[in-house]
Amino acid sequence: MKSQLQSYLKFILTLYIVTSTLSSNLSAQNLLNNGDFESGGSGVGFFVHDYTLINPLNGTSSPGQYARTTNPSLMNSNFISGGDHTTGTGNMLVYDGSTTANRFFWTTSDTGGAIGGFTVGTSYVFSYWIKSVSNEVTSNTTRANIGAFFVGVNNISPPNLSKLAPLPEEGWQKVSYSFVATAPAILVRLRTLNAGALGNDFAVDDFVIEEGSLPLEGSFTFINPTCPTSTDASITVSVVGGSLPYGNFNLTGPVTLSNTTGIFSNLPQGTYTISIIDSSGEEYSVSNIVLSAPNDLIISEPATICEGETTQLTVSGGINSYTWTANPPDSSITDPNAATQNVSPLVTTTYTVTSGVEISPTNLVFNGDFTLGNVGFTTDYTQVADPNPFGVQSSYDIVQNPNAWFAPFASCGDHTTGDGNLMVFDGSTDPTGTIRVWCNEDLINVEPNTDYTFSYYIASVAPENPASMVVEINGVSLGAALDAPSTTCLWTLHSFSWNSGSSTTAAICIFNLEFANNGNDFALDDISLAETVTCLYEKSVTITVNPQVIPEFTAVNPICIGDTLTALPTTSLNGIEGSWTPALNNTATTTYTFIPTDISGCIASVPLTIQVLPLTTPVFQPINSICSGELLNPLPTVSQEGITGSWSPELNNNVTTTYTFTPADGQCALPTQTTITVNAAPQFSISQGCVGSIYTLSGVVESIAENTTYVWYNSSDVQIGTNDSVTISSGGDYRLVVTQNGCSSEQSLNVISTICSIQKGISPNNDGLNDSFDLSSYDVTDLQIFNRYGVSVYNKANYRNEWFGQCNKGNELPDGTYYYVINFENIETKTGWIYINKAY
Repeated sequence: MKSQLQSYLKFILTLYIVTSTLSSNLSAQNLLNNGDFESGGSGVGFFVHDYTLINPLNGTSSPGQYARTTNPSLMNSNFISGGDHTTGTGNMLVYDGSTTANRFFWTTSDTGGAIGGFTVGTSYVFSYWIKSVSNEVTSNTTRANIGAFFVGVNNISPPNLSKLAPLPEEGWQKVSYSFVATAPAILVRLRTLNAGALGNDFAVDDFVIEEGSLPLEGSFTFINPTCPTSTDASITVSVVGGSLPYGNFNLTGPVTLSNTTGIFSNLPQGTYTISIIDSSGEEYSVSNIVLSAPNDLIISEPATICEGETTQLTVSGGINSYTWTANPPDSSITDPNAATQNVSPLVTTTYTVTSGVEISPTNLVFNGDFTLGNVGFTTDYTQVADPNPFGVQSSYDIVQNPNAWFAPFASCGDHTTGDGNLMVFDGSTDPTGTIRVWCNEDLINVEPNTDYTFSYYIASVAPENPASMVVEINGVSLGAALDAPSTTCLWTLHSFSWNSGSSTTAAICIFNLEFANNGNDFALDDISLAETVTCLYEKSVTITVNPQVIPEFTAVNPICIGDTLTALPTTSLNGIEGSWTPALNNTATTTYTFIPTDISGCIASVPLTIQVLPLTTPVFQPINSICSGELLNPLPTVSQEGITGSWSPELNNNVTTTYTFTPADGQCALPTQTTITVNAAPQFSISQGCVGSIYTLSGVVESIAENTTYVWYNSSDVQIGTNDSVTISSGGDYRLVVTQNGCSSEQSLNVISTICSIQKGISPNNDGLNDSFDLSSYDVTDLQIFNRYGVSVYNKANYRNEWFGQCNKGNELPDGTYYYVINFENIETKTGWIYINKAY
């Protein structure tokens, strides 16, 4: 509260220093210049104080920044794309909500001061449009909370100067305040009150101040009487807008009352009308406000039945404990305490049900209405007689009007009479939530295992950051925190149920979980702990009994859905004529009612149900897939539900086939299908050759599947690999098994040689050792041999093992060093030297 007042005084001191004049192009209606932001940014008709401008826009923003733009997503790519309120294509102000509370983001005039042009005593309306621009705005805690601040005005309506931004799906919404000018120049400022990092992002547009008033609008709340004979009901009326000051609030109904508070207490049940007229003669009125005791008995309506019939009596409400009696006595009431009675009276009978025992509870809280002043309770707040001018956080006093204690607080009376005592608080800023607001000083004696109601009335005395209250009895919380009303001076009841269990005493404490220093100011009154009120309820109902004749019909056998349904007879077996309703339906089980033509006597309307059986789809155990050629067992001819039938076509174990089951006639069953998947063995080939200096075998599958597996075996039938390729170091027989979808096939390969290194010399002397240049392990596309002078002496395409040291003409070449160039199918060209020496 303190920081708010300091800012308030600062603005008062500077108000008339920074007063600006209306611009020459100001419209006759709107006293604001550039309210739609089309003429420029901050400094042109308005001023942004605590937010930082982004210019140019780059699609990224941080908390505490704003932009004048045509689309929020240009400022932050995560914001919701959309146009301004005016045309959809113009400018708006977009704000990335600050993580610091109380940041001013719009102020009148070019410099942030007051604007002139106002007539003292005249009413005006200030309005603007706002929308949320973040998808993270999902609840009240993530919505921007906008606070309004006025200087040079009074009679502001509505008095609650904080407003939550709408949810994203609600789009643009208008916020309006009416006021009466008290000076020729006034100042209006807007600020963000909350400091959440999540959501809290919004856009504003179309600011207007114009002469006039808001429509007179009102709302009301009510509390029903405790019991049908109680006079503890109340109606609370509040109005906003219109022309101030307002006249009296008027209540008419079972009682007629008039006051200036709009709070009407001690009312009996009944139907009421409320009305109020403002100073211009505009009226707000609501009629047919029904006050009725909660949980009143609701009993079934009177009925007329025929002799021998049973009718149902029902009751609800009360305390869910009932006692039925009948006059004359009725033996069909076998359980008189049951809420539902199926009675078969022989004669006309009146049934009476009672519930509960009337208890008038006494308030066990000493000085709960503070009539005796500052006694009977303890608190962690400090009693301060005069907190002016700045307020004192965590202070309280017992007063008749919060405004008389601290000037910025709202002016209102206590809840009890309007002129009695209340306990007012300047909220604590302690974040722990352990600061006691109010506790009973002496333990309260209670009866064990008894239901009690603890209640208190709370009102906000400042509009921002309403207090959030929790209650503990004997150290146990009575439930989640409940907020004070956001509207000031609106007394609101917080009520809790508590069972004493084994306790014989009660220690009650109220805590405030809100710790903001701005707002968070409230008043308490009429604190009460009393046995839960119970009432004595009683209602009666009469059942009239007439002699009865029952039409008789032959039952109709069940049919299958869609079968022909023969028309029902219009004359009963005992000669009673009539008609049936509804129309016959061969698609669903239906209960038809026979309505006699003669309604003068006690001829019963009898039901006849024709069962229409649904068409069942037979269910069979799925058949696992098989490999082509495997044995396929016959399909079952009886489904899991016992439906018999036959399958077509004939079983086929070579290809995947869908088979159709056709049920036998007369079973109300549908055909069904099952598919047996036949998987073919995988088709593949094996390639071999050198990959670099490594001899490699590879499986080449025609159709690759995710579940394809490979298993390689050598000539000793030992597994040597599970990938699609395997490297080997010696010749021999090799085998590959490929499996797909549970089906396998295999191929074998004989490898002659696995030599992958290139020789350095040959000795063509027919001794069987290095007689030739052996490249058979490679996919050679071309071999060229050159002498030491670079002359080609031998070349061969698709070379394998044909060079024995001869030239192209077949003559032997002399011993010495030769050079080769080898081109391969799948690897890079190799060059090198090779030596011919016939002596070795």
